Amino acid sequence: MRKSAVYFALLLLAGCAQQSGQKTEPIPDPEIGGGNIEQPVTPPVVEPETPVVVPVPIPEPEPLPEPEVKPEPKPEPVVTKTDDGKLILGSEEWLWVSQAQQHIRAKVDDGKSLSSIGVSNVQAFERDGKDWVKFNAGGQEVELPVERWLKSKQSDSRQAVVKLRAKLGELNELTEFALTAGKGIVLGVNFIRDVAIVDSNRKFVQPKAK
Repeated sequence: MRKSAVYFALLLLAGCAQQSGQKTEPIPDPEIGGGNIEQPVTPPVVEPETPVVVPVPIPEPEPLPEPEVKPEPKPEPVVTKTDDGKLILGSEEWLWVSQAQQHIRAKVDDGKSLSSIGVSNVQAFERDGKDWVKFNAGGQEVELPVERWLKSKQSDSRQAVVKLRAKLGELNELTEFALTAGKGIVLGVNFIRDVAIVDSNRKFVQPKAK
């Protein structure tokens, strides 16, 4: 019995010696709010990046082709002369009368042998033993010597013929004109003979001249 107690004691000592030979690591106490326990980390709030809008270049519209501008045709020159150098007169022309100092609208009539001018207030008188007449034409009072008298076949009245300086285009003629009651001028054959022809389809062919 005593031997058994001794044997049990030896076993107990051997077990304690074996346990003392083993190294035991201390278990760390958990620390509140620190220590080795990692606190949860709140991830930073990352704002979404604003997308960068790259402007797309808009191509400039191609310029429309300019319409082709055609040069205006040059106006044909006004024919005022014939091939042999004669002036072409229309059925009406502007006649510059020196005594009246103005342009007077004149009718061109190659069917009349003598030119005529419409006047008013005709008065015959003598000057230096010659016959003169005074009359109004184009608002002007004019006095001229009488070149000759035309007798009327139907009465004993007579018509004075005077000479007037008249310009038409390049023509500058001292021409006989019969004084008639009324207004206007008629250019007859005595004015245009050998120097001009009449184109009755045209008017005011010649430029105004002074």
